[in-house]
Amino acid sequence: MRIIAIDRDERSKCISILTDMELEEYQKLTKKSFDANGNLNGQRGVITKSAAAVRIRKRMQEDFCKGAIFPQVVLGIQSEKDFTKMLKEGEYYDSEEIFAGCIISIIDGMQRSNIYFKNYSGNETRKIRVEFWIANNGEKLLYRMLVLNTGQTPWNTRRQIEVIFGNLSENIESELYQQYPELMGKIDIYGIDDGKRRTQAGKYHKSSIIELYLGFNIRNVKINVSDELAEEYQRFDMMESIDREESFPNFICILGMMCKLDLAFAKFKNKSEISGQFSEGKDIFGSAPACTGFVVASAEYIMGKVSVERKKEEVSRKKEKYQNQMQNILKKLDESLPENSNYLSLDILNSVCAGLSKSRIGDEMRRLFKDVFMSLLKYDAIDEVSSLEDFWKE
Repeated sequence: MRIIAIDRDERSKCISILTDMELEEYQKLTKKSFDANGNLNGQRGVITKSAAAVRIRKRMQEDFCKGAIFPQVVLGIQSEKDFTKMLKEGEYYDSEEIFAGCIISIIDGMQRSNIYFKNYSGNETRKIRVEFWIANNGEKLLYRMLVLNTGQTPWNTRRQIEVIFGNLSENIESELYQQYPELMGKIDIYGIDDGKRRTQAGKYHKSSIIELYLGFNIRNVKINVSDELAEEYQRFDMMESIDREESFPNFICILGMMCKLDLAFAKFKNKSEISGQFSEGKDIFGSAPACTGFVVASAEYIMGKVSVERKKEEVSRKKEKYQNQMQNILKKLDESLPENSNYLSLDILNSVCAGLSKSRIGDEMRRLFKDVFMSLLKYDAIDEVSSLEDFWKE
């Protein structure tokens, strides 16, 4: 490969290396990653079911065979090495040797790679453009992945969310069990391709958990997954929060508490007398607005409004207070069974929801649950509360 340019991205602290290389070298370097759908957890592989994609791919193949130059493929490299000191612009290097031992992913260019490999024979010495985006961990590749996936309409939005943040999903689950080992075996976080659905407490869709992570970062209940994920204000607000590495344990703390509250609510099986969405305890966190409301209220309680820059000491103090209050709430729920099986007052909750504006019911419910959970977190004398009725009515 020949080095065309080496630049440092000061925003994400990553290194960009623009190169050209022969197709034969590119295949040796990336074929395993390509066969693993880009070597990114949940990455979209070659599109085969879309008629539009088939037509576009046919046109791309025809253009490539006629000598067209495609935009550069972008490869993600996870490495601690400082390649700015190892490589020089204009020089030639063996890419397999330079990136030996590194984790290589195709973060943009699966469709182009498919064209390259389908037309490999006879084009082995054909020059193609390849950019290497180098970071010392997977999280720092998020920025580049978000930018590259802006406006990609062929993706289902939930899949786009799951793919873009796929490298975080495993970290979320593993960190959850590290902080809360008692949840092991009680929680199931499943992907879009698993074909599962929530039938009981403790079951969550991976894209829903990631959506909660977005809500946590921007501290806003208004997250519409049908909107473009990469809206400018949302993308950069998220990136600023992701940069603050200390915020991730706070999200795990909040997620763990939500799981515990979900399991505690599920013990209340007393059917609501008023028909509605919430017939028993497990239905509360089966609702996306309830999950979002809880996470955003908790994030705001610990870290303040999104524009607030609390000192680490203050965040730590608020987090400790939050954990104590959640333990008090969980203890109160446990003590209320079986004497007060109507502690959740689901009939009142259904009645309140029935009175919300139907034109924007999702937004109204998210605001409702955020306000309710914030009130619960701020109510110091939780022992004196005989039911959640007054909180639903606020």
